Amino acid sequence: MKKLLAGLLLFLLPVTSAAYPFMVGVRVSTPQIVSVSLTFRPATLWFLQAEPGVGGCKAALGIGGSWDYHFGIALKSSVLYTWGKTIGDVETHQTYAGGEGMIMVSGINLTFGLYGHIAGDDKEKDMLVSVGAGVGF
Repeated sequence: MKKLLAGLLLFLLPVTSAAYPFMVGVRVSTPQIVSVSLTFRPATLWFLQAEPGVGGCKAALGIGGSWDYHFGIALKSSVLYTWGKTIGDVETHQTYAGGEGMIMVSGINLTFGLYGHIAGDDKEKDMLVSVGAGVGF
């Protein structure tokens, strides 16, 4: 079932470039493991993004964009909540806030983010580094 869903999302990526202002992406990252990004661009420069995944969910407000999935760049202000199984030494039911950058070339994206712990009972993990790679915006 997971392979079928991943295949369907990869098939739909070229279609979403014509469905402006909505875009989708699939990403493997820390601590979320695998996630799907759903982006709404009501204007050319800024966007809203939700990224539910196996290990948590991100919500972001950002600036940037993509040009027909050939090239894209973005800076995001994000909130990350962890649940389920996570990658790294990150406990579940923790909330982090921070920033993330993304670059995309030919539909392949790379992300890097730094987050600070804002809620939850894990007092040992004050900062979280998130890195990822995926397809789409």
